[in-house]
Amino acid sequence: MMSEATVPASAPAPDAAGTGRRRGPWPLRIQLALSLAFAIAAVIGTTTYLQSRVVEGTLENELLEAARLTALAVADDLELRGVPVDADELRQHLQEFVDTAPELHSISIITLENGQPVLFATTASGERQDPLEVGRRAIDRKALVWGDAPGRLRVLAVPIVRARHTIGAAAVTISFDALYRLRDSGRGIALWATVCSVLALFGVIELLVRRLIHRPIDAIRLTMARVTAGEAAARTPVMRDDELGAVASGLNQMLAEIEELHGGLQQQISEATREVRTRNRELLDMYQEMFHLREELGRAQQLAAVGETTSAVAHQIGTPLNLVSGHLQLAIEGLEPSSPIARRLQVAEEQLQKVTSIVQGLLAKSRRTLRREPVDLDLLLRRMCALVRPAVEAARITLTYDGAPVPLIGADGAQLELALLNLVSNAIDAMPNGGGLSLQLAAGTSHATIEVADTGIGMAPDLVERAFQPWVTTKPTGRGTGLGLSITRGVILEHGGTIDVRSTVSVGTTFLVALPLSFPGDRSEPSHA
Repeated sequence: MMSEATVPASAPAPDAAGTGRRRGPWPLRIQLALSLAFAIAAVIGTTTYLQSRVVEGTLENELLEAARLTALAVADDLELRGVPVDADELRQHLQEFVDTAPELHSISIITLENGQPVLFATTASGERQDPLEVGRRAIDRKALVWGDAPGRLRVLAVPIVRARHTIGAAAVTISFDALYRLRDSGRGIALWATVCSVLALFGVIELLVRRLIHRPIDAIRLTMARVTAGEAAARTPVMRDDELGAVASGLNQMLAEIEELHGGLQQQISEATREVRTRNRELLDMYQEMFHLREELGRAQQLAAVGETTSAVAHQIGTPLNLVSGHLQLAIEGLEPSSPIARRLQVAEEQLQKVTSIVQGLLAKSRRTLRREPVDLDLLLRRMCALVRPAVEAARITLTYDGAPVPLIGADGAQLELALLNLVSNAIDAMPNGGGLSLQLAAGTSHATIEVADTGIGMAPDLVERAFQPWVTTKPTGRGTGLGLSITRGVILEHGGTIDVRSTVSVGTTFLVALPLSFPGDRSEPSHA
């Protein structure tokens, strides 16, 4: 069994709505016990008051009836007496009536002298005017008359008739002092009884409420405080099989469901966290791969620029050197081997061969090695789409990929991905205000076809014809070298494929890449930059 002392004093008890607001100055059981005690006491007090009023009314009616009967009896007795009547004897006779009825205060006989009421005899200690006034009205009206007197007295007068003539009146003064004392005593007893009943009822009800209501509720409240503090496994003991027991059972079931839900949420959060970590690692790998590809692209552009320059230099220097070498050889053949001129021409020929070797070395350095290996084009394109998706979303471009698995091809995966990434980058640059970019992969009988289409600014017809030539670009100065498409075309051709372009101004551009499905094996081939 739990009591309120088991709840930590420092923890504010939540209210019924769970808002954490502090309760009133009195606990609920005290308020309930006081309310019930006062309600029951109010019922008891009201019942006692009504009963006392009924008793008071009954006693008052009995007193009034006793006074009426006494007055009638005195009047009848005087009517039957002969005359004259002695006042002292009459006073003693009236005193006998008063002695037999303690509630009677006094009895007075009023007669008429010269038409005026006169007090003939009375049992009162002093002469009072109240019986005279009430007796006069009774004589005048010839009927029973009630009248008030000072204090707690009332006067009843009955006319005395003899020979059909009213000769006086019998006035009976009745005292309500005993009745009022009884009423005051009864009210005092009722007040103290009410106070005592309130205290007794409060104690009994508080004890019952503490045992039957407060302890189960306090156990529920303690459980809620423990759960709020983070103890999800806390449960409320079911003390009885009643409504509060049903509440405790329902709370335990709800807490069990919440704990199960919390565990499920924690598991989902853990799985989501692991997935986020995995995605973050994938994104980090993609960013690193993007950085690597950017570096490779920069080196490829530099190498392409060197290759183009070296090719031009070799073409410009190679032909004159060959002509000079031929003339030197003819001149040497026309001279004697021992001739000084022949020896000088021989030296010039040797130096010319060194220059030719230097030019050939420059051409060799401008070549790169193409290493073929099995490449999955569908996987390559999907990875590339994931790689460029952040940049595409930042540029408000919708990226779609429609492809299916195709047979593996023999290709240099890094160079092929770099070439295709160059097409995608050009498409993104061609849509500064957003648009649509689509990639499609299809397999034919002998070739795999890759289509890269955008809804960008497009190219003019004369520019389309020169799109794959070096140094041709539509980008502003400083943003492009004009070597990207040339490098892409070179990589595609080195793989035995073809690349074509279709473009319309303000409509978009589409690049078509065809790569052979045959896999010639793993071999290395040099290719010109």
